[in-house]
Amino acid sequence: MIIGIYLAAVTIFFIAMIGVYIIRYQGLPIDVYKPGAAWTRALIYFAFCNMVSAATGSLETLLNQPIATSGQLADPIWITFCTFCFIYIFFAYWILWARMTLTFDRKYYIGSEVVFGLLWGISTGQLLLSFYHLWNMTLLPKWIIFLCSYVCMGVWQYFIQDYFWDIRISPEHDTPRSIMIKTIVSHMPNVAICLLFLSFYNNYLIYVTTQTFALIATSIFQKFPAPWAKEDFHAPMVRLGLFGLPRGSGYLGEIDKATGKQVTGKKQLNEGSHN
Repeated sequence: MIIGIYLAAVTIFFIAMIGVYIIRYQGLPIDVYKPGAAWTRALIYFAFCNMVSAATGSLETLLNQPIATSGQLADPIWITFCTFCFIYIFFAYWILWARMTLTFDRKYYIGSEVVFGLLWGISTGQLLLSFYHLWNMTLLPKWIIFLCSYVCMGVWQYFIQDYFWDIRISPEHDTPRSIMIKTIVSHMPNVAICLLFLSFYNNYLIYVTTQTFALIATSIFQKFPAPWAKEDFHAPMVRLGLFGLPRGSGYLGEIDKATGKQVTGKKQLNEGSHN
């Protein structure tokens, strides 16, 4: 009953945010970045993630199971594996991802960045969890459930990041090189390690927490703008992808080889062209 009410409420919010977007931001050029538009698009996506989680039964399981069983808390292997997940995410996102991220001298809005990261992590974590939840309802062997879940998560994240998130929500924060390194060192291992932990121990809330821990870092270190921010922002550069659709290319301007950061001359930023 409660899940049904929640699903209805989130669906209403989803429709309302689409209405807000159509009224205020429809037709906004892809090379113009407006924080209000980015937040509205993100809220639509967050609502969608929560709708999927509620509709698939993933949310109900998450709320009804304990965070961890007493047996797990007494198991040194469980403790070690769980701790390793968080340590790896700390290294991959709070250190490496942060060091390789462009900010174009954007201001910190730490309060809104943390709120955005929480919403992003809880919502995305639930959506990815739903893939595992649905495969786990089958009678397939555990290793096949792991592989099928991993493929579904990977394919979803690839398309949603490249063709939506990185061009419609995030301001420019990457280069082609950083995209490649982050994918290999941060994103792919994160999905594999945390999904493996989930497959062994079935701790739904801990899985969502790991993803939230990662995405709070990405929100803070890309200096995600507050919805009320009025500065000029460097919109994501794009290139053509599948079926001629725009996808994120990463920043194609000049990068300081010594620091790995963009050349900050005003002329350089203003003259950056969008492919």
